[in-house]
Amino acid sequence: MATPPLSAISTRHRAPPPWPPPKTSTNLRTKIRCGVLAPPAVQVLQAAAAAPSPRSTSYRPSRAPNFDVNLHIQRLCRAGDLMEALRLLGSDGIDVRSYCAVVQLCGEERSLEAGRRAHALVRASGGAQGGIGSVLGKRLVLMYLKCGDLGSARGVFDEMPPQVADVRVWTSLMSAYAKAGDFQEGVLLFRQMHCCGVTPDAHAISCVLKCIASLGNIMDGELVHGLLEKLGLGAECAVANALIAVYSRCGQMEDAIQVFEIMHPRDAISWNSMISGCFSNGWHGKAVDLFSIMWSEGVEISSVTMVSVLPACAELGYELVGKVVHGYSVKSVLLWELEFLDSRIDAVLGSKLVFLYVKCGDMASARRAFDVMSSKSNLHVWNMLMGGYAKAGEFQESLLLFKQMHDLGITPDEHTISCLLKCITSLSLDRDGLVAHGYLMKLGFEEQCAVCNALISFYAKSNRIEDALEVFDAMPHQDTISWNSVISGCTSNGLNDEAIELFIKMWIQGQEMDSATLLSVLPACGQPCYCFFGRWLHGYSVKTGLIGETSIANAVLDMYSNCSDWHSTNKIFRSMDQKNVVSWTAMITSYTRAGLFNKVTGLLQEMVLDGIRPDVFAVTSALHAFAGDESLKQGKSVHGYAIRNGMEKLLPVANALMEMYVRCGNMEEAQLIFDRATNKDIISWNTLIGGYSRNNFANESFSLFGDMLLQSRPNAVTMTCILPAAASLSSLERGREIHAYALRRGYLEDNYTSNALVDMYVKCGALLVAQLLFDRLTKKNLISWTIMIAGYGMHGRGRDAIALFEQMRRSGVEPDSASFSAILYACCHSGLTKEGWRFFNAMRNEHKIEPKLKHYACIVDLLSHTGNLKEAFEFIESMPIEPDSSIWVSLLHGCRIHRDVKLAEKVADRVFNLEPENTGYYVLLSNIYAEAERWEAVKKLKNKIGGRGLRENTGCSWIEVRGKVYVFIADKRNHPQGDRIAEFLDDVARRMQEEGYDPMKKYALMGANDAVHDEALCGHSSKLAIAFGVLNLSEGRAVRVTKNSRVCSHCHEAAKFISKMCNRVIILRDSSRFHHFEEGRCSCRGYC
Repeated sequence: MATPPLSAISTRHRAPPPWPPPKTSTNLRTKIRCGVLAPPAVQVLQAAAAAPSPRSTSYRPSRAPNFDVNLHIQRLCRAGDLMEALRLLGSDGIDVRSYCAVVQLCGEERSLEAGRRAHALVRASGGAQGGIGSVLGKRLVLMYLKCGDLGSARGVFDEMPPQVADVRVWTSLMSAYAKAGDFQEGVLLFRQMHCCGVTPDAHAISCVLKCIASLGNIMDGELVHGLLEKLGLGAECAVANALIAVYSRCGQMEDAIQVFEIMHPRDAISWNSMISGCFSNGWHGKAVDLFSIMWSEGVEISSVTMVSVLPACAELGYELVGKVVHGYSVKSVLLWELEFLDSRIDAVLGSKLVFLYVKCGDMASARRAFDVMSSKSNLHVWNMLMGGYAKAGEFQESLLLFKQMHDLGITPDEHTISCLLKCITSLSLDRDGLVAHGYLMKLGFEEQCAVCNALISFYAKSNRIEDALEVFDAMPHQDTISWNSVISGCTSNGLNDEAIELFIKMWIQGQEMDSATLLSVLPACGQPCYCFFGRWLHGYSVKTGLIGETSIANAVLDMYSNCSDWHSTNKIFRSMDQKNVVSWTAMITSYTRAGLFNKVTGLLQEMVLDGIRPDVFAVTSALHAFAGDESLKQGKSVHGYAIRNGMEKLLPVANALMEMYVRCGNMEEAQLIFDRATNKDIISWNTLIGGYSRNNFANESFSLFGDMLLQSRPNAVTMTCILPAAASLSSLERGREIHAYALRRGYLEDNYTSNALVDMYVKCGALLVAQLLFDRLTKKNLISWTIMIAGYGMHGRGRDAIALFEQMRRSGVEPDSASFSAILYACCHSGLTKEGWRFFNAMRNEHKIEPKLKHYACIVDLLSHTGNLKEAFEFIESMPIEPDSSIWVSLLHGCRIHRDVKLAEKVADRVFNLEPENTGYYVLLSNIYAEAERWEAVKKLKNKIGGRGLRENTGCSWIEVRGKVYVFIADKRNHPQGDRIAEFLDDVARRMQEEGYDPMKKYALMGANDAVHDEALCGHSSKLAIAFGVLNLSEGRAVRVTKNSRVCSHCHEAAKFISKMCNRVIILRDSSRFHHFEEGRCSCRGYC
């Protein structure tokens, strides 16, 4: 071991370089004469006053000692009368024994002032130089040490000749340095003692080992260990305990255990040292095992033992063991039972109990231990308890604890403030967060890194990302957590550009990046425009090995999924060594986004075979997939799994189940799940209301919306769910009421709500209002444009639709498949054949959008209505995808309009093969036969329908008058105003005949008799509703009628005539389009 530099040792004592020194070394300690201590003389003064002193040549006393004064001083010292003894000490003839007695009493009384006075009297008296320096010097050193004056003690010690200082003085001085925290000086003193030839005893060895343990110098510890073994002190219990402490403090637990195992006997300190050492070095299990052995051997267990074993139990999560230890401490009266504690428990032991229970998650027991602690001044315990409440999710309780701490006047530190901010963030207490910000600035914590990090998180999660960036920029030092927090905040607030920019800046500055950094920035790359940067991050994670972490692999997988890179998504998933439930859920979500619903079933089966049980998130993701695929069978299978595993009543699962059943059209099951849900949220209400709207149960949707108004508060999403119900009924009055409600609540700022309103007014026939709302939209997205283009098409304003489409393209909005479907639909219903072909070809060639069935159907409908029947048939035959019944029916309608019976029969065969049970198609063909006056064919078709047991779907129409909806069914005359309606329609029929109108009698299935035909003309539901509207609405108001199927020619012609006859505007919405009748004309111009 290297010898410390000489400058580190007292200038009065210089030890030789080697240590321990060789046996032949001489004592080089300088012999300095002391004005206080004389050289060694005779040990006892002779009683005779005239007896000569051995040093009489240097000093002679003026007179003989006064034995009466010395005896009196010694009696006073024995009686403890220090002041009187000290007064007499200045007398003549005082001997060494009296000086020693007074100095010893000063030490016992801890009277430093009296000790210094006695020391001064010794200096002043020549009688102290009679060869008594060893005894008096020791007493002076010990006196100063007892009085706490280490400097004076060392001064006296340094003046003493080396041969008079025994091991006790050296040890006492080393112990004093150890208590003062000057461990290095204690070790140097031990070296000096050894160099002076003083043999250390067990106490000296223990003392120096404590100093070495505090310094953590294992080399010195091993040297002393060798020395004590040479001296034969290794068996001493105190020495072995000190050795254990050295090895424990230096992290050498194997050597500590070796010393412990050869100890015989061991005392409680030995066990406590080992248990404490094991805990300090992370050997928590060994600490608990040693405690168990200690207990079984009957060794006395003290609070010191508890202080070490309780935290070890906490670190291991051994709550039960910890409670057993707690119970033992109660039984052994180390502390009282918490429930019946009248007095207080020790603060140190109480803090360990709090730590144990906080670590084990038993906050109730932790709080009871905290409440009965004798002192609550330890800030660490407050922080520990606040952190425990926060970890358990009891943020409010943590805030109350902080208030209690503040009321007691305990000043928080940066850990307290960080925990406070985390609780405020979790509770979304924005105002309290601002107050906390001001409070921490008052305390001067605004530059503390941990506090700033918590502030950044608070502002980011409060949607105040600008404030978070301001705090980040003002930080004097930013650590990795700071960068991660601000990047994550930008990502969560949708500032993807800023998040990526900050990441690049972090990388350029050389800041250390960890897995949390990648987890923060990867979500910002989940867009096609950032996919390249996401690939770079993927490469970085592979290079650094972070891709091996399942969480990073899951984030990369999700990033590729959001970028629609399904190949890379699947490749990452298949290459993962360890997949957890999050990995499988992310893959299910990826398939759902890609529309690959059919693969989700196989993935779920593979997941179960891999031993992963689907959790709530996996179940909801699978249900969303089956909802998108409208796969009722698979959805029910997942529903069964949710019931078996107790997930059905969990709100996210219940909402997903409702959505699945809604998408599959099973509203009864969706309603049952809704009724069973005990804690419905806004999503539950919106899902069911939207489901009823989606499945054409508009009345049920309005009824549920009314219930919601009584129990909850609708939001903007609710408006988008209920407005389609008003649109499907063409209920303009209800639509206006919802519009007013949304306006009062400020929901019109939401794009989805605004778009739903435009769509509602379009489908309620109020095209001008829809156009006005559309023009007022500040942010028109693709959906807004598409709704308005489709609206123009529905109302027969194809030219306006084309103009709006071109305007959309000029504004920089690129059309998609739905937009082209809307413009083709508009061209079809306005007979714009040339324009329709132009848009169809542009969709394929310019925009690279592959046409779907709905696009082909529009072209077929367009060709059929314009009389290009042959071209339409050839177009269908050349389609790259298999046509469905709707495409053939479009051609069949064209055959009826243009009376091509031969082609109609050919097309009808295709239709009947595809949908043999649909009676509407048989009626359509029979009408074609009737118009061609082929009554035998009509009769055969009628028999065919009857023979198959098919029934014609009942047509109905409805109209809203003064807030009430009136429904009319064909041939039903049981309306209260039936006679008035019949009289009005008879008058219409008569006037039509008088003016030369001769409507074609097309409904042949009712019979060939003219009288029956005439009666049928008055029995159609559309005309009944129109007649009711004309009779009950005030003049000047438009008559708005809705029909659940296509309007027939008779009703169409009758409506045109009534609009002219009564000078009324009639707006009729059938299943295909709107018809605006005014002054005998219709907006469809025959393209109905």
